[in-house]
Amino acid sequence: MPQPTSCQFPTAPIDDALSWPRPFRVYLDEPLDQRPAGSVGKYGECRLNFSAKSGKTRLQHTFVSHPFHLTHPWYLDPALPDMAVVYVQTPAGGFIQGDRAHLCFTLDSAAQVHITNQAAEKIHTMTANCALQRISFALDAGAYAEYCPEPTILFPGSRYGQQLQIQLGTEASFFLADIFLAYPSADGLTFDALTTSLRVTDDNGRLLVRDHSLVLPAHYPTIGPGILAQHHVWGQAFLIGPHVPAVWAREVHDQFSSEPHTVCGTTLLPQNRGLCVKVVGTDVRAVRRVLHMARHQLRLSHLGVPATQFLK
Repeated sequence: MPQPTSCQFPTAPIDDALSWPRPFRVYLDEPLDQRPAGSVGKYGECRLNFSAKSGKTRLQHTFVSHPFHLTHPWYLDPALPDMAVVYVQTPAGGFIQGDRAHLCFTLDSAAQVHITNQAAEKIHTMTANCALQRISFALDAGAYAEYCPEPTILFPGSRYGQQLQIQLGTEASFFLADIFLAYPSADGLTFDALTTSLRVTDDNGRLLVRDHSLVLPAHYPTIGPGILAQHHVWGQAFLIGPHVPAVWAREVHDQFSSEPHTVCGTTLLPQNRGLCVKVVGTDVRAVRRVLHMARHQLRLSHLGVPATQFLK
């Protein structure tokens, strides 16, 4: 059996209270009337290592446990025919209370990978505890990764925490696009809590990007000016690499500035190491279009090739 690969930087246990914002910690130790949080059947891992052989990226080592499932990589991108396209699958039907998951992806030098999933991720209604997921990427010199999961749907009463940790080697770059959707409820109820974080470091541990969010609708309503207003869909895209010129931000913004049903913004990150796009909307398709426009324009600028939309 293949041995599990390990990410190249240390991580605290996913249930470590200090890893999460203080207002969110109240959920971590709430007892369940079922298997304890993170126990057998409620903890899953997906660890994948990729290497470039004769220019083509191949899956070198794997370790996958319930609820994750993996098929072999596909090569679906005509603009980057040697890039591996990987669908991380789960037959579990979404996250429930007490679930814990860790996805870890390691890319050797010059590897190119696009990682997504087969369908929207559902965060179900909860009466106790919460669901937590950590996604880790370690990219060696010159590697390139795209992480573009389908939207995460937050059902009424759900509590969800997500951490994304990225380590970039010399000349490596990473693109992220993700979307969150508050499931519309006829009685006006919404999710209880959502916290997300993105932390990007170089291979010496120096911090490049740090982005945190905490949404607690029960305590701080999201409806109103300066928050989500009437919108219930929001998304973001990041490109972090060795050098991202300021002109790229203007070019990206020009692509979607007139997209209807959305409000969008673009920010150049410190030290010209990256670019961030934030968008809110009332229609998930409109938000998805904005993020695809951003990916398309950034691929043209960064790699010189267009972005491909993969069929699900």
